[in-house]
Amino acid sequence: MALTAASYPPLVAMLLRRWRTHVRYLLLGAVVVLALLPFAVVGTAWDWLPWTVEAALLCVLPARAAWPLAGLVLVATATGGILQGEDVTAWFWRVSATGIDGVIVFSLYALAEMVSRLHTARGERARLATIHERLRVDGELRGTVDRELCAIADLLHRGAAAEVREAAEVARRTLARIRATASEYNTGPVYGAAPVRSSRLARRALLGVLVLQGAKTLVNVAFRPGGDPRWTLLFAPLVTGFIVLIMGRPSGIRLALAGLFAVPIAWPGCFLVLVWGSLGAVWGFFIGAAFAWARPPRSWLIATGMLALHGVAFFFPPPVPSASVMASSLISDLILAWAVYSLSRLADLVVLLERARHELAAEAVARERARIARDLHDVLGFSLSAVALRSELVLRLMKRSPDRARTEQAALLELVERARGELGSIASGRIRLRLRRELDSVLQALSAAGIATDARIETGPLPAEVDTALATVLRESVTNVLRHSRALKCEISIIRAGEVIRLHVANDGVRGAEPGPGNGLANLAERTGGSVRAGRRPGGRFELTVEFRSDPPRFGSDADGVDPVAGVQLGGR
Repeated sequence: MALTAASYPPLVAMLLRRWRTHVRYLLLGAVVVLALLPFAVVGTAWDWLPWTVEAALLCVLPARAAWPLAGLVLVATATGGILQGEDVTAWFWRVSATGIDGVIVFSLYALAEMVSRLHTARGERARLATIHERLRVDGELRGTVDRELCAIADLLHRGAAAEVREAAEVARRTLARIRATASEYNTGPVYGAAPVRSSRLARRALLGVLVLQGAKTLVNVAFRPGGDPRWTLLFAPLVTGFIVLIMGRPSGIRLALAGLFAVPIAWPGCFLVLVWGSLGAVWGFFIGAAFAWARPPRSWLIATGMLALHGVAFFFPPPVPSASVMASSLISDLILAWAVYSLSRLADLVVLLERARHELAAEAVARERARIARDLHDVLGFSLSAVALRSELVLRLMKRSPDRARTEQAALLELVERARGELGSIASGRIRLRLRRELDSVLQALSAAGIATDARIETGPLPAEVDTALATVLRESVTNVLRHSRALKCEISIIRAGEVIRLHVANDGVRGAEPGPGNGLANLAERTGGSVRAGRRPGGRFELTVEFRSDPPRFGSDADGVDPVAGVQLGGR
């Protein structure tokens, strides 16, 4: 008895850890050697049941080699039974038990590995989907906005008044296109998740176990000593119907029908015809389905009732089997119930994890599209507004001061090239603006619009992420001044007070109604965590105050630029 269980420890060790390949092959060899060892002690008198060998082969080797070798194990088992002259019932029991046990262990192991991999890589699909969306948006923007920026640069290179005027018009049209694109990215369709289906491995394994157990039942009926093989004509459709019900979609009605197929015929039907009791061999599947499909305490009541009924069936009707046969039957019920329940629950878990991965990917892409929309509006919107304003300034200077007009035109070309560079960085998520440089740009834009500006910056050294955040917020604030006001004066101050940085922009050009909540203020709130105050003040002034900590977490980035979506947001899921 000790020898028959000698192959269990290396098989258990193989399943408990993810060993390196050579260790797994050594454990496989140990399982095979120890499974054959009893032959050296008791010879062919040993009733070989090599399910551990089959399970080890399926768990260790690639499928291409594992399944043919597992088939050879079954052939060897069947051949050994024939050579020993076993009767059909014992021979088929040995072959089917080897196949059932091996498939159960392998399928549960493979599903558990699948669940572990899916859990570990739950954010991988989101990361890949985010990268794919960035590439798609980058190609889309380069095919539209970048082409128009090139056209603006070409018109400015020509230098004539008509071309400069046309460049200003193209800049305005491009600005309108960017705003429409940003709105579309905020509201348009996102990553479409493929439908998630139940695990094929679980369904195939469960079907295989059901078919083998059902075939074993039919063989027992057909070759029962002193029995009538014609009873298989009744049992074949009953077993087939039972299998169809267990393999169907879980429901209370299917569970009740499966119970009607399996229980009344086996007991008390066996009082009418003794052979009908053979159908009790599938009761384990019914118990497993009860655990998988019904909630406690109903599932426990069904399981307890079925096991108790099986115990009663051992004694009524007689003859009463031996204690070992009783124990074997009850253990078989528990193993089959455990297999059905475990396969069902692991398959459900695979589906849930796959669905979660798709949902995380959809969420990641939605966040990425919102981020791109925000950067398009804030970063490129200002550049194109500045191009349009400074083009008009160049037109005015052409008659009054040609030399200064040429200087402004050269600076304008640099601004267009800078906008093209910013366009490329928007899709990649690697925008790196600098506050001091941005202040020079906004002062030039305000000057081109005829707005006198008083600026003050007292922040001291800042981390690169905070510097970029301040530069971006300054851009959007000044863009709002240029778009929504008729200002003659503008005040800009950026002051650090402890861990808080306060940006204040005020102008005297309020026109009409106070601007409502649009993309600009919404973007500022998103970038700063919501600490934005804006409103009308006495004397026709409009003031905007933005505050955030000097170390805001939302401006971090990792090496591949995916951190804000696939790292921070998904890391805690």
